Amino acid sequence: MPDESKPAWLTELDDTLATQAPEDEFSRILAGLIKEYLLCDDDGVAATFATRFDGLYAAVYEPRFNGYSGEKKGWTGFLHAFYAQLFRVSGKIQYDDPKQDKVIQLLHALRTLPARAVKLFVQSELGWLDAEVWRRDPLLPSALLINMPREDPTLETYNFDDPLDVQDFDEDTTLWINSNAFWARCTGAGFDEESKFRFTHAGSSIATGLEEGYPKDLETKLDCHVMAAAQFLLHAGNVIDDECVRKRYSPSRYHSWKGFNDGNGPVVWKQWGERLAEIAAALDSGGELGFKLFEKNRAALTDLVLRARNKVVGLEPEMFAQQTSPAATTSAGEEAEAEAEATVTGR
Repeated sequence: MPDESKPAWLTELDDTLATQAPEDEFSRILAGLIKEYLLCDDDGVAATFATRFDGLYAAVYEPRFNGYSGEKKGWTGFLHAFYAQLFRVSGKIQYDDPKQDKVIQLLHALRTLPARAVKLFVQSELGWLDAEVWRRDPLLPSALLINMPREDPTLETYNFDDPLDVQDFDEDTTLWINSNAFWARCTGAGFDEESKFRFTHAGSSIATGLEEGYPKDLETKLDCHVMAAAQFLLHAGNVIDDECVRKRYSPSRYHSWKGFNDGNGPVVWKQWGERLAEIAAALDSGGELGFKLFEKNRAALTDLVLRARNKVVGLEPEMFAQQTSPAATTSAGEEAEAEAEATVTGR
């Protein structure tokens, strides 16, 4: 039986540390250092551990593991292993646990170290790219894509008469919220700015939670979809507003989530703010939510929706100047939805 008192991130690390396969030895070394870092509360710990992680390449990886499977991968192999271990753990840290911010602090500290000019092989680009470890790193965005869950939970794939399926559902929905929170923190910190697909997941995740009929194959929207959307607005809202709303992407910016194209950012942003207001009003009045709410999540959902709504309005107050309360925005949201129907893409 799993230890329910142990957080999921710690279980992930301990499971890695318990493996015995020789090919997993470097993963065990990384897991041990990540565990030590996350459990350490000393001042200046991020800078100290950044130096230790950086030192693993020359002291451990290069002499012992570079070429382990017959192919020397250099910094590409090292970074893939590092990000895979770190991101899988980070996606299992509770979305409001300060340890998620602690991982961001470590990544920031790594970027302050002296840069090394290297060539990195990036699969999404099908080639070698010039990079600077750790400052200009095109591998980090692709590592997020690989190691974070990309398929949002769908209610219909679980059998709620089966206790094991119920447990899987709880774990999968929790992972979806937590991993989106971490991804949002990375976007907000600018760690994925090297990627031309930077806002694809952010836009899609927010739209899944807040736009009716998106994506088309999602039969039942869930509270976890709304909570995941709120994570991106709270932790990456400033960047999304700056890059996707105020700059008004043109169709040539094919790499953004396509809902932002054709200068449509302001329409989408207002629509999201109004939808959050509708949800807040429905939670308060007991009205129709438009998604399935699990009662145990009500308090957390309400808190996230209200804070995300305040964030959206606070970044673009003129858009919402005529709206004084969440309840007052319901009809306005319906009007905006009708107005945007012909122009909003990505639905």
